[in-house]
Amino acid sequence: MFDSNHSLQRNPRRWSIPTCWLVLILLDFCLVAFALAQDEQPRPVNEPQQVAEVRIPAPEDAKPDADHFEAIDVFVDSGNQSLAAWQLELLCLRPDVVIVGIEGGEHPAFKEPPYFDQKAMNNNRVILGSFNTAGMEELPKGRSRVARVHVLAKGGGDRPWNCELTTAATTDGRRIEAKIDVTKAQG
Repeated sequence: MFDSNHSLQRNPRRWSIPTCWLVLILLDFCLVAFALAQDEQPRPVNEPQQVAEVRIPAPEDAKPDADHFEAIDVFVDSGNQSLAAWQLELLCLRPDVVIVGIEGGEHPAFKEPPYFDQKAMNNNRVILGSFNTAGMEELPKGRSRVARVHVLAKGGGDRPWNCELTTAATTDGRRIEAKIDVTKAQG
């Protein structure tokens, strides 16, 4: 006959977890606890120092469907501070403009072309930046042309450019107040 007590004693079902699984579950709980315990600090967002929109006129003799080359000068004014580093974004708000080349500036400290990502340069938009580790006496102060941007444009009319000065710094890496100016190249 069937003895219910006997079958329970003979085949007891114990609940057991292998040790390696127990360690993994405990580790997962610890990771979740650590993640939840961390205070989430907001990341500082680098707001541009200055945003400007300028209009660059096309040559007066520009034909409506003809392509022509233009040059745009980019100036940074660091006031009475020595300018050791800068970064900016330049964007033409018209899609018929293609950036085709970048030159350096007028001051010996920024004579070499600024850094930019050739692959990231998207037709009418570029991010430029440069730095120089020279001493304060060898760096520009005040308004200085830091780059010349060459573009291929179609037709006439004004070309609106959006300019954002992301940052400017002096020799010790300290951020300084500066202003950006973009104009049509003279000569």
